[in-house]
Amino acid sequence: MTPPPRAPFPKDLDELAPAPLAVKDALRGLRRKLSDVPPGLEAMPSDLLPLSPLALAARLIRETRKIAALGEDIARDVLLHHRDEARLAAFATSGFSKMAGKRDGSFRHDFAASRYAAAKVVLVRLGYPDAFLLEQPIDVSWRALWTRVRSKPRIQNTGDAVDYTIIAETALTLTKSGALAERNTPPTEPTLAQLTFATLGLAEAVLAHSPQPALETVIAALELSADVIGLRKSVISAIFSGFDPEAQLAAEYRLLAPPLAES
Repeated sequence: MTPPPRAPFPKDLDELAPAPLAVKDALRGLRRKLSDVPPGLEAMPSDLLPLSPLALAARLIRETRKIAALGEDIARDVLLHHRDEARLAAFATSGFSKMAGKRDGSFRHDFAASRYAAAKVVLVRLGYPDAFLLEQPIDVSWRALWTRVRSKPRIQNTGDAVDYTIIAETALTLTKSGALAERNTPPTEPTLAQLTFATLGLAEAVLAHSPQPALETVIAALELSADVIGLRKSVISAIFSGFDPEAQLAAEYRLLAPPLAES
């Protein structure tokens, strides 16, 4: 019997770049599923513990959840705190409005990692700390945006120091990426993805007015932008459902970012 043909090795190494993020997202999904599993059977004394596959599986799930929770707490306290700080610090300089001179893989990594960390901050501020966010779709969005920006250089005719149009395009692309699962919302309300990534765009526009912002400035910009976008839900909903959301969102950023940067 002839074995099936092997899948061809990717010709472009960029095709392999999302693989680690796919594994990370899969582990995030597994951890989320484990956290949603009901406790199941109560623990029994060892001499009365039934040896049925169902009972053993339930006990294994309980113990796995305990170990995973303990490991996550230790890792976050010891390691992830500093890693998250580095991710957030990169947010201010990793957008396509700041792409001058950045042509290597570090730009792509900083874009995906910083926007994932920033979105987590925004989701907490919006009141959805448990929303399921994926990193690989953000990375895929970077590739699509990079192709468009590189093939169609933008010419600024408005005299703005900040390219609000490309920030708006980034926000719209991330909204459609599938990085954030949609929730049931009324037709007149923006989705959680729209709120979150519109907030990231506003924060990016605010930080573009701040030279070399510190980590505290980045966090403050994200939280302040989340508050402002939360107050303007009706406007955001109208923009995303409008005729030209990119131009309208860019105009919204042009209106809000300068006074927020001054504050």
